[in-house]
Amino acid sequence: MKSSRSPVYLLVWLAMLAAEAYAAVRLWQLSMLPLRHKLLITILFTMVWLLAGLLYMLGNNSTRGKRPGLWRRIIAWVLAVVMIGGSVYSVRLSNQVDQTIDKVTATVAVTSTIAVYVLKDDPAEYIEDAEGYTFGTAKSYDSSNTSSAVRQLKDKLENIETVQHDTVPEMVDALYAKKVNAIILNEAYASLLEDQDQYETFSEDTRILYEIVLEEGDADQIITDRITEDSNVEIGEFNGSITNLQPVNVTAEPFVVYLSGSDTRSKMLSTSRSDVNILMVVNPVSKQVLMVNTPRDYYVPNPAGRGALDKLTHCGIYGIGCSVSALANLYSTPVNYYAQINFTGFETLIDAIGGVTVESDYAFQSFHVGENHLNGSEALRFARDRHSFASGDNQRGKNQMKILTAVIDKLSTGTIIMHHAQILNSLQGMFVTNLSSDEINSLVKMQLDDGAKWNIKSFAVTGNGGSNYTYSMPNFRAYVMYQDATLVNTANTLIQRVLNGETLTKKDVSKSA
Repeated sequence: MKSSRSPVYLLVWLAMLAAEAYAAVRLWQLSMLPLRHKLLITILFTMVWLLAGLLYMLGNNSTRGKRPGLWRRIIAWVLAVVMIGGSVYSVRLSNQVDQTIDKVTATVAVTSTIAVYVLKDDPAEYIEDAEGYTFGTAKSYDSSNTSSAVRQLKDKLENIETVQHDTVPEMVDALYAKKVNAIILNEAYASLLEDQDQYETFSEDTRILYEIVLEEGDADQIITDRITEDSNVEIGEFNGSITNLQPVNVTAEPFVVYLSGSDTRSKMLSTSRSDVNILMVVNPVSKQVLMVNTPRDYYVPNPAGRGALDKLTHCGIYGIGCSVSALANLYSTPVNYYAQINFTGFETLIDAIGGVTVESDYAFQSFHVGENHLNGSEALRFARDRHSFASGDNQRGKNQMKILTAVIDKLSTGTIIMHHAQILNSLQGMFVTNLSSDEINSLVKMQLDDGAKWNIKSFAVTGNGGSNYTYSMPNFRAYVMYQDATLVNTANTLIQRVLNGETLTKKDVSKSA
């Protein structure tokens, strides 16, 4: 009996050695894992392997029928089976962690969707039915993408006649007046149109006959348009000499990340307004993080218009690089990195990490004062609501930073490793960053190595509401928030203090409205 069992266990024991050795090699290849963790895991594998062999040997050599020998053999078998399974799982875990990092740092082409709009009652059902139609275009907005769309339309239609208008509103008016049969317009601009009383029913009055998806290339591309000569838009102060998106040693030097929430719900990122605009200033040496929130309606120079004043949220429709430049100009601080996620990605990310717990300042909707544990959809509602508060967008900005703080806290405890597969699925196509995989791995490795508690503070700039012309809608007045120069200067000072290695206190950020 004893001799028949030993060869079988010997093979299992050797298989256990092979599985552990392969798992150890794979873990050593995982760049985000600190050296001491790798050493501890290797030592643990070795000790368990030796213990399993020793227990089985002692169990086999004990007197037949004695209970201690039986239990030693049982424990040895359990250890072997568990460690083989654990080794296989750790290899799978290592592969998926690498895949997760590679996925979210891969170059993602943010798309622009150019649509052919017709009136609601137009008889055309397919683009081929528009043969002989006259198509309106606007020369003051997105002319490059419009030209690309026209070229693609020529593959569908034999003859295309286009009529160029000075502005988008003039083009839409021509469609309403039936001076053109259809218009060609970037879908990102439709939401801007509906902000105006004259065009608030645009989506109800029209329908999309055909869509052309164009890839703009890297997400930091800026589309440059021009303002018309008769525009009422003022030109603000824009410092074009600030160099952005320059990488640094993220574990040894301070850096600034632009966090953008894209105003879309699709499964793929597309050019759109940015509803969330937060600069995250990180000092990895002092373990200080400062999040500065800027309201979406802040009246700032738009880099795409060479400084023409616009809402900050509008900068997003010209590419994430435009928003980066606008904020760098506002705070006189170069921005090193960006990270953008859309609303669908935000929901699924929160669900992937098991939800977050935030403390609400007010009771609103289904939330109560104090701690609230939120899933993805609840977190999105918590972050987007502004109508429930007297301070409107100002409180919304604070709530957004509460959510981000909760996410950072959770990820800093290793959640990104435990929920790698879910995060991979949630971010695919809906998240883009210019942080490299090596930089993300270095940050995770640093956190796992020192287990430091970060001092996270937030500050929000605000201002007074008003009405003015914007670069993106130059012929119509829109609601804007005029800058509070004192708060902007305070934010500048706080940013520089973090970059210089200082630790902020609650009192330092208490001036935030």
